[in-house]
Amino acid sequence: MKRLRGYLDGEDPKPAAAMFGLNAVDELDNATFIWLGPIIAESFDKGVGAFGIIGVLVLVVAPLVAVPVSLAADRRTRMPIALACAATWAVFSLASAAALTLTMLVLARIGSSLGRTVSYPVQLSLMADFYSPRVRAKALGVHAQANTVGAIFGALGAGAVAHFFGWRAAFVVLAIPTLLTILAVRKVAEPARGSYERRETEQALPFREVFPRLYAIRSQRYVWFGGVYLVGAVLGSTLVLPFYFKETYDIGPFGVGVIGAVAGLGAMVATFIGARIAQDRLNEAARIGVRWIASVCFAICGVLVLFGLAPTLWLAVPVLFVLFALFGLVSPLLAAIGTLIAPPELRSSAYAIGQVIWLLGAIPALVIALIADRLGFGWAFAFAAVVLLRGTFHLLTIARYIDDDVARRDPEHVDTAARTDQDGSVLLLETKGLTVSYDGVQVLFGVDLRIRQGEIVALLGTNGAGKSTTLNAINGLVEPDGGNIWFDGTPITGEPPERTTARGIVQAPGGRGIFPGLTVEENLRLGAFLLRNDKALLSSRLEEVLEVFPALRPLLPQRAGALSGGQRQQLVLAQAFLLKPRLLLIDELSLGLAPVIVQELLATVRRLNREGVTIVLVEQSVNVALTLADRAYFMEKGQVRFEGPTSELLHRDDLLRSVFLGGRTDVPLATA
Repeated sequence: MKRLRGYLDGEDPKPAAAMFGLNAVDELDNATFIWLGPIIAESFDKGVGAFGIIGVLVLVVAPLVAVPVSLAADRRTRMPIALACAATWAVFSLASAAALTLTMLVLARIGSSLGRTVSYPVQLSLMADFYSPRVRAKALGVHAQANTVGAIFGALGAGAVAHFFGWRAAFVVLAIPTLLTILAVRKVAEPARGSYERRETEQALPFREVFPRLYAIRSQRYVWFGGVYLVGAVLGSTLVLPFYFKETYDIGPFGVGVIGAVAGLGAMVATFIGARIAQDRLNEAARIGVRWIASVCFAICGVLVLFGLAPTLWLAVPVLFVLFALFGLVSPLLAAIGTLIAPPELRSSAYAIGQVIWLLGAIPALVIALIADRLGFGWAFAFAAVVLLRGTFHLLTIARYIDDDVARRDPEHVDTAARTDQDGSVLLLETKGLTVSYDGVQVLFGVDLRIRQGEIVALLGTNGAGKSTTLNAINGLVEPDGGNIWFDGTPITGEPPERTTARGIVQAPGGRGIFPGLTVEENLRLGAFLLRNDKALLSSRLEEVLEVFPALRPLLPQRAGALSGGQRQQLVLAQAFLLKPRLLLIDELSLGLAPVIVQELLATVRRLNREGVTIVLVEQSVNVALTLADRAYFMEKGQVRFEGPTSELLHRDDLLRSVFLGGRTDVPLATA
């Protein structure tokens, strides 16, 4: 334990040892089934294709159970769930030994996989709360070592027992360590949830909100997408591997077990090395770690092809050793990525949902098995390399987003006490480093905004400056390439408009937010779509809006297309006010309107602000900004050139000349 404590930089080694034990005994059962696959299939008179179908069936069913259990794990004590999962796979491991028909075997393997698949997300969630980010990759490296240790002892033990007593005896003997581990681990204390990262929500989210919340995290969704290809390549290759040695080199179960153990030694050594490398990369920047994983995966693709082309056993075994070692290098970092991205209160759910999505990996895995059966093993491993290559490109996409997604839970933005500006004002909205591109052309370059609760802020600049794009990114109409957005301390980067609107962010898109063919009343009701299921509340809100906008009452039966420009703007503002926004984003309030109409609209906006609505107003008119706004941001070419009180704009001749008088544009960036 002293060495392990030193390896973990002084943090408690007992939880890592406990999770190592649970993960290792799980792998014993899995390795037994994988490496004894040829003789198990032979005993039921089946070949590699049928065995692959069994593996895919097991893969498909188990994750469906993992989701509800993981949701429970995100709400309840996790250690009892982890122990119950271990007991489940021990029982079904014994059931595998007793299977007399192929159907019984399939059911037993599904049951065993239920325990294993459900347990893995729970174990990773526990590890993330047991260990701080500065040593987490190392701790997860210890956890990943269990897969290798279990695979080695499973391969050797299963091969030896099966050689002397038959494959059924192997499942019985290797179930015993699981029961002993459960007894040893049961006293490990539950860690506090979110010990090292900030929670995004204090209350447990309802099931319907869990997936949208996680999907809004950009790198999380690409972890899910990329995992489909990674799982497909690894699962397919693993299913085919023992058949390759049996049919190509006529090696029996014990010999295959020895080969698996030798290759596992390579993975074991590489995992320790990889954990240290991963921790160094993560401590530098998460994106650097992900790019390193991608580079190793590119190498794995080449080695897979080489393995399939190996002409002799003496070349195939060393290549397999290298292949396992490369996977061992990246396994700690692959596990660590998920703990950094997902919020602490949703980690188990993030892994479980990923497992369901990764069911799609069964398709390429099955294709790999069928190719091996019909065309040969060389073609099968080559196809596995192509599948893995596709997943590797998803890793490169993750690298683009992961640093910003890790920063989502920065305490500076999440802590309630920290959501204040220098003057003590409460911050309602903040963007940091916001970048947006359209069709590969970048239009926003690191936009930083800080909007205080209850103020009116003008966003100024000429056409093409990025003002409307900034509003669209805040409201979720466009997804940022980089940076983050916080609303009331909650990260909302990447959330779709229906979710941001439900939070209280409502956008009024000038006079473009109406349907000319509908009446004014129909437009109002359509704008209140979030209230469509509560007719009483909708009627009450409509009456409130007509009190704020009395000029619209006599116009209710008229077609909106017949309204004047000023009336259309009032209708758009009324639609927004129906939803009781906390933050109102107004795009081009005064564009194309007569001065007298603009003055009426300004009075309406002031009234909304007095009602408690914070307002961000996109404007080209400095006069309107000076009349209405407390502060202003001045944008040019996708960047913020000025931030400060609107009155200070009058003293910034460089900005006014640049934008409104066509003067020079090469002035340095400045802030006030």
